[in-house]
Amino acid sequence: MDAGGRGRRVNSGERTPATRFAFGITEVAAPTVLVTALLAVVAQHDARDLGHGVLSGVIAVLFGTVVPMSFVFFGVRQRRWSDHHVPERSKRMQPMLFGCASVAVGYVLLRATDAPKDIVTVYAAMITEALILTAITRFWKISGHVAAAASCATVVTFVYGPVLAFTWAAVPVIAWARVQTRKARLAEAHAAGTADDHDELDGHTPAQTVAAALVAAAIVTTAYVTIGGI
Repeated sequence: MDAGGRGRRVNSGERTPATRFAFGITEVAAPTVLVTALLAVVAQHDARDLGHGVLSGVIAVLFGTVVPMSFVFFGVRQRRWSDHHVPERSKRMQPMLFGCASVAVGYVLLRATDAPKDIVTVYAAMITEALILTAITRFWKISGHVAAAASCATVVTFVYGPVLAFTWAAVPVIAWARVQTRKARLAEAHAAGTADDHDELDGHTPAQTVAAALVAAAIVTTAYVTIGGI
């Protein structure tokens, strides 16, 4: 956090079990975790052979999550933002724009290497979603966690069929966790006397989580109906 102590945290031992569970979900279901797993699996789905699938998976994961998160962790080390979730809305534009650029490079490489159609479609959706979320974040702190979860659930439903529609059950759980995280951060900030800007604290409002799910699902669906040829 900044030198003035904004967002200073109280001892985590003061948190309730529900709050600790919410913070755990925030880490386990972080966008990087979910999207990395999605890209690695989808790259293999309609690949012409194992080698081609592995190549597509490496490119997809490298430019979809590894490069963007390396930039974020470098920023944390440089103290540009407080942690790897970049909770401060005012500081999210730089890592988000960098992520957009990284995904765009990945998309070009996937097309150049004749990557499987499914992973190309996912990447097209990622570029569109990243740009839209970045534009929204300029004014409103929409949830990246929930957007990633909704995107992944939508993708696997399209790729593997309705049998995996149950993955959508994770979306409200992650949304709940992000709302609880915000409540905990607000309580901690109030206790420390530093709750001057709620958008600079980790977590989201219910509206920000619902909007994220709707925007993500709409973008992925559009990508599969158009580019994916569903």
